[in-house]
Amino acid sequence: MGEDSKINTSPPHIVDSGASYVSLPFYEIPVKSTIADKLLEFAMSAGTWNKYHSFDAIQVPFDLAFGDPILYMLGMQHKLAVGILRLNPYTTYDWHVDGRRGVCINMLLNDVKSHCLFEVGHDEATHQFVELKYNPKSYYIFNNQVPHMVTNFAQSRYLMSVEFVEGTHELTFDQLIKEIK
Repeated sequence: MGEDSKINTSPPHIVDSGASYVSLPFYEIPVKSTIADKLLEFAMSAGTWNKYHSFDAIQVPFDLAFGDPILYMLGMQHKLAVGILRLNPYTTYDWHVDGRRGVCINMLLNDVKSHCLFEVGHDEATHQFVELKYNPKSYYIFNNQVPHMVTNFAQSRYLMSVEFVEGTHELTFDQLIKEIK
């Protein structure tokens, strides 16, 4: 993807890489969170964190999570868990594809310098990527089956993540987008 690449921000998100068009592996849900501030307060006051895929993690109580209309609606349609993941300063979570998770919903809770990148092409030694630049209090449907990585800088990074019990074959990125729309 060259410097002339353009991103069309109206759904479906498309990257014009000059030679081809690539659907973006994330989708911003056009309804803001009503609990983002409460989630960050909960994370900042949490005592014990558990290890979860190299992140520090805590589970969000259902009464807090389902106080938000989007999460409540999703909870009525799917078995899910809502957690907060903490990535320590100066840490990279390397390129990967999630094993069981086909799709999740993420929301960055604090304004820190970090980069969430999705691969849109690669060769032997290089990766072409697109960055998910989180907007405040915004939920993103996140395609876990596209290679992605996170680099975090000087402060701890707090991310709310909704994990669905359905695996890669039961609930896909495209299915969840259609359901949300």
